[in-house]
Amino acid sequence: MNDVRQMIASLPYKVQVLLVGVVWVLLFHFLGNSTFGYAATPSLFSWVYANYEANPDDSLGYLIPPLILALLFMRRDELIPLEKRPWTPALVLLAAAVVVHMAGYLVQQARLSLLGFGLGVYALTGLFWGPKWLRATAFPFALLIFTVPLTAYTDPLTFPLRLLSTQVATAFCSGILNLDLIREGTTVFHALPGGGKGFEFEVAAACSGIRSMTVVFLLTLVFGYLQFNTWWRRIALVVAALPLAILANVIRLIVVFTVGEAWGGEAGKRIETNLGFITFLVALGGVMLLGRFLRETPATVATVALPAEPRTE
Repeated sequence: MNDVRQMIASLPYKVQVLLVGVVWVLLFHFLGNSTFGYAATPSLFSWVYANYEANPDDSLGYLIPPLILALLFMRRDELIPLEKRPWTPALVLLAAAVVVHMAGYLVQQARLSLLGFGLGVYALTGLFWGPKWLRATAFPFALLIFTVPLTAYTDPLTFPLRLLSTQVATAFCSGILNLDLIREGTTVFHALPGGGKGFEFEVAAACSGIRSMTVVFLLTLVFGYLQFNTWWRRIALVVAALPLAILANVIRLIVVFTVGEAWGGEAGKRIETNLGFITFLVALGGVMLLGRFLRETPATVATVALPAEPRTE
């Protein structure tokens, strides 16, 4: 608790930041949404809430603001000593946020307005706390992009992921585990001895791995930011996000197919519905193993030999 108080005490102009922040929030509450496709309201926040409730894959956005606060707190040893002062050039960044919001409002793209809102929050902190604060907090605030609901635009990506995961899982179960499976696109059947079909499992869009890919991508970004100082290690983790997400989804499907073949399709569907966390455990394990492999070693301290004292005869 003392650390929290110390962090808050290190921030000047708190009242001014709070007042300007309230005005910024009110702007997006009353003039934030010009399209009523999801929510008949001018509030951008109500529009976001309606999207999250309609598309569970987007609901990760709920976790982003607490995550940003947690990252700022974890970096408090760097942020507390920073020189914090008003910095008027941040008004340029704030103006850019207003322009982005106006563009989104005029073309009825609330997602652009949401980006403008996040950029504005970041700009307001720089306006009162200066350029050093902006540089030090750029990564945490950049995570606000994960609050933008994008499920409506991911269909071209989810189907190839569904197909790939289904192909790999079916091939493994048939070739390695010797299960009698028939795959038709993203639908998998259990072939019965008499030529009939047993359980049927459709790898739906929710099973495409897009949610796990988003979570793993976010996880690798945060893990790399906290653990590594070298950019190539951070980039390596981010690049690994997609194959890790696919691998995790394939393992989940293998478990579902195996349980379905042994105990029936309903048992397999219960596994798929109730044990989705298997995907995240596998992905988390992959991130941790890769992080261990890429771990940074402390720099070797060079030993400097002291000159020998001249001998006296």
